[in-house]
Amino acid sequence: MSNASNSNKVNNQKNHFLPMGIFLAFVLSITIIFLVCVFRDVESNAKDTVVSNIEHQSQNFQNIINQHFQYIEGIAEYIGEQDELTSTESLELLATMSEKSTMNRMVIIDANGNGYYPDGNRRFVGSNEFFQKAMGGERAFSDPIESNIDGELCIVLAAPIFRGDEVVGVLGGSCNLSTLAGMLLVDNYSGDGAVLIVSSDGTVIARIADKRMSELVTYSSNFYNQLYNVKLPKEKKRNDIMDDFQAQESDLISISYRKKAYYMAYQPLEIDEWTLCYIVPKAIARSSYQFITRYGVILCVTLVLGMSALLLTVLLSTNRTQTELLEMGQSDLLTGMLNKKSTEEMIQQWLDSEQRIGLQAFVMIDVDHFKEVNDTYGHAVGDEILHEVSNIIRHEFREGDVIGRLGGDEFCILMKNIVSDTNAVAKVKTLHESIRSHVFKAMGENGHVTCSIGVSYAPMYGNSFEELYHTADLALYKTKKGGRDGFNIYDGT
Repeated sequence: MSNASNSNKVNNQKNHFLPMGIFLAFVLSITIIFLVCVFRDVESNAKDTVVSNIEHQSQNFQNIINQHFQYIEGIAEYIGEQDELTSTESLELLATMSEKSTMNRMVIIDANGNGYYPDGNRRFVGSNEFFQKAMGGERAFSDPIESNIDGELCIVLAAPIFRGDEVVGVLGGSCNLSTLAGMLLVDNYSGDGAVLIVSSDGTVIARIADKRMSELVTYSSNFYNQLYNVKLPKEKKRNDIMDDFQAQESDLISISYRKKAYYMAYQPLEIDEWTLCYIVPKAIARSSYQFITRYGVILCVTLVLGMSALLLTVLLSTNRTQTELLEMGQSDLLTGMLNKKSTEEMIQQWLDSEQRIGLQAFVMIDVDHFKEVNDTYGHAVGDEILHEVSNIIRHEFREGDVIGRLGGDEFCILMKNIVSDTNAVAKVKTLHESIRSHVFKAMGENGHVTCSIGVSYAPMYGNSFEELYHTADLALYKTKKGGRDGFNIYDGT
């Protein structure tokens, strides 16, 4: 081969490799920038999610306490209507209510401070501050005390018993703080992590943690002492955290323990200077964003493959298109929720899965008088109302719950692995009120609609979609028959 031919071959190779090298260098630069931005945004979004979760759970805790107060106030109203404050009927009612609620023990306290318990015991509690405040006509709760039943810390919620305008006694009920904390943990990352309720002096009032977190959060009764065993960031020292807790400030920091990284977020509860502290492994908090990292790895592989990356990109694009088409086939076009078929399949898959633990709540929702809305305002307005109702439903329930539209104005939700039926009822009450109070501007400035709701539980009343749909539909029919604008829980009748 002549030198000229060799020279031309080399030049042709250069002509091919030069643009390819420039192209690969460009892609490499873009990839590096992309990965840096991805890791930064993943960190930022994970932190934002943790902060949002603890703010939401702080409000949830206050709502739970408020719901418990409303519960004992309803009983106190009944007792106040009786001729005798500590009648046998009233004490028997307390015994029944204690068995069917998260209240460990309930007591009727007369105006002299004598406490009457359903088991026949009596004890003077008139010197307690919560009794004095409740006798003044206000809600009150005690400092954390050790329960005589299980040794756990609890608080006593106290409500005045009125007879007319006069306070004639106090109704008290104790709540296990660890149980309340457990209601908060289950809503975050499917129960992963740890939740602590800490007083301003560092006393751990309540804590609940998954098995992987137990060693980190259970070796001391004082939270400030636990901080000696973890590695804190340079910008946040132990004394700074103590100052935040005492000043009722909130923050999120990164900590490490035994070479594992965690986010620690804390938020004041606005109850007796308590602070809610939530600790979650960073790997769990970032898990929702791992798909972005996988795309970055795929992009890096394309650099090794060189020009064949173009083919890989086409394949990935095709896969994404197929995924989008599949998602479109699973979705209701109007609301973006799962359609009827996909809802039924996903609920049945969950009911058959090993991840299902304990109680599941099946919720059915119908918009009241929706046909009249369509007839009065037109179908375009009706569609807008369904779209807004679906947004309200999505906002009220967890991301992991199955939420779908079964058709028309009928929606359903499967609440997964709930702590108790009390938790489900609280969610349903909130949803009902959110829809009821929402202003649907498509109907005008004062446009409102109501909804009827039916609830059934698995495994008590069914272990399949069909069984739960049937029992929840019976509860929904009971709501409609009772005048709509409310909800009913299926009880087997």
